Amino acid sequence: MKQQRGMTLISWVVVLGLIGFFATVLMRIVPMYQEYYGVVQIMEGMESELEHNKLTKQQVWILLAKRFNTGYISSVKKENVEIHRGKNNVQATKIVIDYEVRVPFIAQIDLVGHFHSEIDVESKIRR
Repeated sequence: MKQQRGMTLISWVVVLGLIGFFATVLMRIVPMYQEYYGVVQIMEGMESELEHNKLTKQQVWILLAKRFNTGYISSVKKENVEIHRGKNNVQATKIVIDYEVRVPFIAQIDLVGHFHSEIDVESKIRR
């Protein structure tokens, strides 16, 4: 008598259900992280802008807004950005971006990503 081998129909349904669950999670999370890496690249570019130019807070915000627009960054709002001036001067030396992204997942369950990025050129200028 030959013994049967392989997966039953119920096993296949369970495996396909798990694959579908993780695929759904990835489809929701990957765009959040792609946007965050865009923010990180913008911050790296802004670091050299702050080092080489004397920019006011308003000028820094205008540059950031333009770069967010061209980089398709929609999750970062003005209230998520803090621009700090250096001591005893009017030029901006530090930018902090702290924001949260909520993506609907299943029913009333959301996936939440909290992202934080900052640059501080004042310490580099002093050296």
